[in-house]
Amino acid sequence: MKTRKRRIEYFSFYNHTGIEAHLTQMANKGWLIESISNLYWTYRRIEPKNIHFCVTYYPRASDFDPGPSEDQQTFHDFCAHTGWKLACSWHQMQVFYNEKESPIPLETDPIMEVDTLHRACKKNYLPSYYFLLALSILMGGYSLAGIYFVPIDFLSSSSRMITGLAYLCLFAISVVELITYFTWYSKAKKAAQDRIFMDTPSTTKFQYFIMLVLMIGVIWWFANLFTADDPLLLWIAVIMSVGLFGVIFLVNGIKQGLKKAKVSRGANRFFTLAACFILPTIMTVLIVYTGIVAIRNDWIPAKQDTPSLPLLVSDFYDVDDDDYIQQNSSSQTFLLGQRDVHLYGNWDIDGGGELPDLKYTITTVKMSFLYDWCKEQMYRDIDESDDKDIPVGHRNVLKSEDASEWSAVEVYRVYNEEGWWLNRYLICYEERIVDIRFDWEPTAEDMAIVSQKLNP
Repeated sequence: MKTRKRRIEYFSFYNHTGIEAHLTQMANKGWLIESISNLYWTYRRIEPKNIHFCVTYYPRASDFDPGPSEDQQTFHDFCAHTGWKLACSWHQMQVFYNEKESPIPLETDPIMEVDTLHRACKKNYLPSYYFLLALSILMGGYSLAGIYFVPIDFLSSSSRMITGLAYLCLFAISVVELITYFTWYSKAKKAAQDRIFMDTPSTTKFQYFIMLVLMIGVIWWFANLFTADDPLLLWIAVIMSVGLFGVIFLVNGIKQGLKKAKVSRGANRFFTLAACFILPTIMTVLIVYTGIVAIRNDWIPAKQDTPSLPLLVSDFYDVDDDDYIQQNSSSQTFLLGQRDVHLYGNWDIDGGGELPDLKYTITTVKMSFLYDWCKEQMYRDIDESDDKDIPVGHRNVLKSEDASEWSAVEVYRVYNEEGWWLNRYLICYEERIVDIRFDWEPTAEDMAIVSQKLNP
């Protein structure tokens, strides 16, 4: 029979009311709290019984302490005299339990309780969320800026979207936690003046919701990596995910090991923080090194069933495709798919520099409501008529062309304001929008080829 179990719990540091109620429920089910860490809570099996719990705070304590201070130990001894046994401690939090039917309360002064809790939060809880809030605003703002500057690139990239989602979730948790705490603290101080203990609020359901959203996002991200059929990219994602959790467990293990070895608070903090910087660096180096070795030794299989390019220069001219350098990248989500292709002659061969170029971007719109928006975005990216940084007369503008020759819904051609045209077109099919640039003037036969190859 299992005598211990670990659970991930979503309780705010200050929510002693909710923690006490939860630990009582667990004891009624036959599980007594044994330890609390940043990663999980550990319980040991007992006979199911009704046990009273009291969560107190000692502001001068630290999670790096090798053991309780003299003052703490004196307080623990006093509590033991009254039937309150120390179950565990975490940072400034101390968890006591009492098996008596009607134990003497440990906290009797509401003003002191609120003040002690606030001083403990200022040391650990609040600075952490200030940092996370700043991080989510800076990094999340940078990530989500892609929605404004390169919206199609952003919505067609699962990596960009999951990164943006992660920082958005971090921002939401930080804001909710800080607002909830300070709202409670303001009301609790006033209530304490009237000798009233005010229960702490719970954000557990909200945290569960955020974690669920993030979990769904991660699963969707991995699903995209699998469907992309790119073993190298999938390998990098898996190794980085495993490595991240490995670093977290190693850092926590180092801290706990130093505590058991009775290393001083300062030394423990120094070595733990050093590990936070050194271990990710080592992990990154190992990932890069093993990746290079794996590629050289063919440990990672090549990308299977790589689709051929939908449109080649050889579809228009009698040229050898082997004489061309092919730049091909693609990304897709459930919203959009985007493929960029650039074909140009290899200068290392005779006449390579004289071969005609071909460049195109295919945007596949999977959600019909995004079609007009995507067309507008691509139109604005090409059309320079409103760009005041470019002198008048030198701007490129889009003008509507006859779409029937392209078998398209709409076609726009790029012109210079002086009147001469460029061999660049924006072609709108029913589900695809193509931005294509020729190195030559396309004929009616060329237009038919483009329609045949690129029109779904």
